[in-house]
Amino acid sequence: MGWRFDCGFSDRRRRLDVFVTAAFPFAPARIALVDRPPFLTWPHVESDGVLCLVPDYATFSIDDPYAGIAELLAMTFDLIEALIRDERNGDFQSEFLTYWQHAGRGQSRNFLSLIQPTPPSRIVRIWESARRTIIADSDKTLRDWLRNFAPAIPAAELRFNDGLLVWMDVVPPPTEYPSSAKDVYNMAARAGVAHHLDELARETRQRLIVMLGASTENGPALATTVINRPRVVRGSDPLIAGFRPSRVPDSVLLARLFGGNAADRASIERADPTWVHGRDRDPRVPELRKATVAVLGCGSVGGPVAMALARAGIGKLILVDKQIFTGANVGRHPLGVSSIGAAKARELAKRIRLDLPHVEVEFHNLQVQDLLLRADCPLASVDLIVSALGDWPGESLLDEWQSAQTRRFPIVYGWTEPHAAAGHAIVVSDRTDRLRDGLDATGSPHLIAARWERETRKYEPACGGAFDPYGPVELGFITSMVAQTALDALLGQVGSATHRIWLARRSFVEAAGGTWSDELRAIAPQALDGATMIERRWCRAATDLAA
Repeated sequence: MGWRFDCGFSDRRRRLDVFVTAAFPFAPARIALVDRPPFLTWPHVESDGVLCLVPDYATFSIDDPYAGIAELLAMTFDLIEALIRDERNGDFQSEFLTYWQHAGRGQSRNFLSLIQPTPPSRIVRIWESARRTIIADSDKTLRDWLRNFAPAIPAAELRFNDGLLVWMDVVPPPTEYPSSAKDVYNMAARAGVAHHLDELARETRQRLIVMLGASTENGPALATTVINRPRVVRGSDPLIAGFRPSRVPDSVLLARLFGGNAADRASIERADPTWVHGRDRDPRVPELRKATVAVLGCGSVGGPVAMALARAGIGKLILVDKQIFTGANVGRHPLGVSSIGAAKARELAKRIRLDLPHVEVEFHNLQVQDLLLRADCPLASVDLIVSALGDWPGESLLDEWQSAQTRRFPIVYGWTEPHAAAGHAIVVSDRTDRLRDGLDATGSPHLIAARWERETRKYEPACGGAFDPYGPVELGFITSMVAQTALDALLGQVGSATHRIWLARRSFVEAAGGTWSDELRAIAPQALDGATMIERRWCRAATDLAA
């Protein structure tokens, strides 16, 4: 449903369409320019004439919808007058990826880039499957990524070819997008790397991939062009016609390959770490990418923490857990039914490698004590350890092991209380601090946030099958706190002996049969409504609180 009307502009009269859907006024109106120049002559005018006036996240009042239409019309008149005066052509450069995608042609392949999106122009390495093309700066990057993403690929199929990245000084407008192989060659020549195309042409592959890169005011932009080898028709190969295959002069071969035959244009998805972790805007990523973090215990706390750290940008994870994943683990763990019966550490490593193939993951399917007692213990070289063991024998040995290390690095201990009424994260990094400072001789904390009317521990119909009840939603607050504490410790943003406590809502705790402990009431009377985090020094004295 909509309306069409004539409007006078500075150059001529033009027709506008205002149309709404059945979702109006909850979905805003759209405006289209009927009398418009050819597509991609003006920015912000889509192929069907619809004007891109506001970003997708823009909202309008649903109580006065026609005021929203009036506002859109005012924007329309301002935009069209600016377009008539050629004042918005720079938007083609700042929003290059959008317009390149609109101008795409000839490719249904999925292109992924792992390269560093920076100059200079250079040779890049390419792996291709039936439908996917992966581009990286080196064979090692490609091989490591593919072995994580698709470990079933035979080694014989990990064959890579050369491609070219042409880094442009200026982002081209649509009128300068390459349409032919000759256009692509000329762009490479302007960037001073046409000789690389000459070398690639001699390999006479079925297609030659040339990436285009440029800096925009909103960050680097990458696109892809594909030069296809002219098709052989009835046994006649246009590239060698009139010559023996080995006797084609280079000048003839280059002229025929980089002639007027059409060049495909395709978008490319960035999957490099700086883009995946923060879209080039997270200043922590370079440091996190260099870090190695060990997660001890890959259960309902350690599993989500490991996933969160991987997604935050940690470069290497070492996962340690002896246990097998069971059906009872599924409801509160990142892994699912397909992992039942397999080792937790191995399955979690597989999951992280698949989701984030650029992350290096090492796993050890054994008890932490066995690893700590090895002369070549891999934990001695990490930058941080997260212990989510919930196991006093293992964590007491870890505490002793840390005190004996000549190289000091932080250990973050994390655990949850029954029903996830509270969660704890402890940082130990200085030589004068120990985990045992806040525990008794059997590993029980001196400070417990919640007390319970009845025994909270439940049992399965199996030997040793005991567990504490809580679900993934309430647990999520605690694992996020532990992961955040780990990042803060790694980046030097939190001191040793810091004790963070997440408190669930008081109504939730009371409904589960619990009350806040006297110790908690003494140190944090302002936090008893819950749904908050408190921070104190980790020590024996429960009254020693730091804001």
